[in-house]
Amino acid sequence: MPLIQNLSGVVIRCFKSVEHCADWMTGAAGPVFVFMCWSLILSGGFIYFDVVVRTLSPFSLFLLLPLLIFVPLNLYGQYYLVTHVPPGYPAPKPSGEDKNKSKWLIQNPKSIWSGERWGFKKRGRSLTGMSNSYGGGSSERRVRRCRKCDGPKPERTHHCSVCKRCVLQMDHHCPWINACVGLHNQRHFVLFMAWLSTGCTTVCITGYHHFLATFDYHAEWTAITPKLGFTLIFVLCLAIGFAVSILMLWHLYMVSYGETSIESHDNAYLAGKAKKEGLIYLNPYDLGKRRNLQLFFNIGPNGYSPYTLLFPLALPPASNGWSFSRRPIPSHPPTKSANLHAPELADGLIARANGLGLGLGLEGELGVHEGEVSPIGGHAEDGMGGYVMGDEEGLTDDEEGGGGWMDLGDPQYRMDDDR
Repeated sequence: MPLIQNLSGVVIRCFKSVEHCADWMTGAAGPVFVFMCWSLILSGGFIYFDVVVRTLSPFSLFLLLPLLIFVPLNLYGQYYLVTHVPPGYPAPKPSGEDKNKSKWLIQNPKSIWSGERWGFKKRGRSLTGMSNSYGGGSSERRVRRCRKCDGPKPERTHHCSVCKRCVLQMDHHCPWINACVGLHNQRHFVLFMAWLSTGCTTVCITGYHHFLATFDYHAEWTAITPKLGFTLIFVLCLAIGFAVSILMLWHLYMVSYGETSIESHDNAYLAGKAKKEGLIYLNPYDLGKRRNLQLFFNIGPNGYSPYTLLFPLALPPASNGWSFSRRPIPSHPPTKSANLHAPELADGLIARANGLGLGLGLEGELGVHEGEVSPIGGHAEDGMGGYVMGDEEGLTDDEEGGGGWMDLGDPQYRMDDDR
């Protein structure tokens, strides 16, 4: 047995070394990926205008004019923003390089990237402003401490092994932007994929006949770009357009359910555990598809105009990253974890809904209208079982255990405008 234990320890250390090496390679290759992406989208745009647009009839040019304006504007603008706007970090006041990047997180109405400068003003107030980000304005609120970087770890925050720091509402680390996709730049990431998909589709549809002409040796070719160059760009648009479109739709699907890529795995796992216990798992951040999309893009009530989706603007997120809008929580006491076979559903995660409306649209549940609970009657005791709802204490990416708790009373964690 001691020999097996020693061997297993060696194997685990080897895997850890391989993981650290892969993280280092991902971070080191980031600038190369960004350079490749800029090269592809810039050369692709030039080749398309050189080969296809110059041969369009006036009528076709008129029909395609909106795409010819908005696609390049947003393709290059959104990629610039997603590579420059940091995802957001729950760290002490920034300094050095971080301080230069933090300017993107502070609203400046005079900035060329500001929605206010172009007449797009926010409606109402923020749902989760800085004044209540610590829980009712109290500076004594506790948050989890990250075991890996020893910093604060608010809800929905995860530690990135490539960036070596915690990221607010982290989705994933993307080498194509050389950064994490998180709270402040995920909007730009999704919009970039949307406009990239639109651009690739436009190239494939309008450039199809030119693509066939590249295989005809006798076909007239007046463009500066050689036939081989357009052939490569067309094939790349076909492949990238298909792959990125699938990825974009998957992200929009997760956004519509109020979850990130990391949370989708957690929610699927906990939903399976809850089902085995005869319970229904609820994502606490799922406020309904329409509302989830509005909060993600920060449009609609208390947000900006939907027309902001047509322009590359650096708009602030609907949340400050320390607190998020939640669906109503059941009012009855939680089920004792001793009755459960799945420990993942215990310790603050279990709650039975005996009447409070959870937005499920089920007949007989309590409704919530303008902050008031209307007693329509309960449904948890009607044979449908109870509900389990995740929270910040039960969902963590620290597979070896969290790093405890910390107070936010220290001034270094105050997120004011002078950061």
